Amino acid sequence: MHLTLQQQTPALVVMLYLKLIVVFLVMALAKPAGGAMSLALPGCPDRCGDVPIPYPFGIGAQCAAVSLSSFFNLDCENTSHPLRPTVGGPADVAVNVADISLERGEMRVLIPVSYICFTSSATVSASNNNTVGFGLEDTPFLPSPGRNRFMVIGCNTLGLVGGFRGGTSQYLAGCYSYCDGASGASDDGAPCTGTGCCEASIPTNLTAFNVAFPINSSSVWGFNPCFYAMVAEVGWYRFQRRDLAGELGFINNRAKDGAPVIVNWAVRNGSCLEQRNYACVSANSYCESASNGPGYLCHCSPGYEGNAYLNNGCQGNYCTCRSYIASSLTYLIACNGFVDHVQI
Repeated sequence: MHLTLQQQTPALVVMLYLKLIVVFLVMALAKPAGGAMSLALPGCPDRCGDVPIPYPFGIGAQCAAVSLSSFFNLDCENTSHPLRPTVGGPADVAVNVADISLERGEMRVLIPVSYICFTSSATVSASNNNTVGFGLEDTPFLPSPGRNRFMVIGCNTLGLVGGFRGGTSQYLAGCYSYCDGASGASDDGAPCTGTGCCEASIPTNLTAFNVAFPINSSSVWGFNPCFYAMVAEVGWYRFQRRDLAGELGFINNRAKDGAPVIVNWAVRNGSCLEQRNYACVSANSYCESASNGPGYLCHCSPGYEGNAYLNNGCQGNYCTCRSYIASSLTYLIACNGFVDHVQI
């Protein structure tokens, strides 16, 4: 007795599903055991505290791509709580690192807030004015123009950020915030539009910058003794009227560790067209030109994940399957280049 194709269909569907399950199991078993793969150089620490350390970054020169830049060498011996890696050299100039992204070519660092405080209209009681700044010409880092803003907190105050673009072109910008009393400032949670706080954009390729207050006097010291200025991650700061009160009140309450800044990092001494000391060493990887300043980034090709800066660092990460009918009773299943014929 011969069954018609219509009578065979339920059994054929079951057989197809079983075959698909087998394929998915094979692909799943092929993935590395133990969950996520380490992105650090083999044999090296893959984190400092809760911060993952992906190569080309590393803890110690033997674990970092120092041939590309000495600034990929991070320190994990500091007194911060929680423990965080630092970048930048000696402890007096190093900054804490809160996060590193290989995919986006970003690092989140914590940078001190600039401030000036008064006990009378012309008496400065505390200040780090004109001391918060960085020269980034010989580093992999540039502050992200899309992910940061220059911000000033205070009433009747002007803050400036100045420096160089590309090492030669001078740059200067700032903003002014006005309010004649705490009640005249913006409501809590409001964006910084000029009453209690203000903000300004920063440009691409900002290789050096410094934050400063050009006026060393205050007409609002009675209710707003301190002014603050900072480059900070977009969305991190929302105005609070209490930030105007007390000496160093904003820093003590909200920014003891500094303000988060997103910096773009890249391999700066080369390009995707220059193969000398090329950093994209893994198979199944590709090069992308940096969007902020010179240089390039390495990425794993679609269908792969891991670290393109390591030999064999990009591994197949998922089974992208498609099936189609090759004949009335044959299906082709393609997963990451693996093709199987399912006879039903």
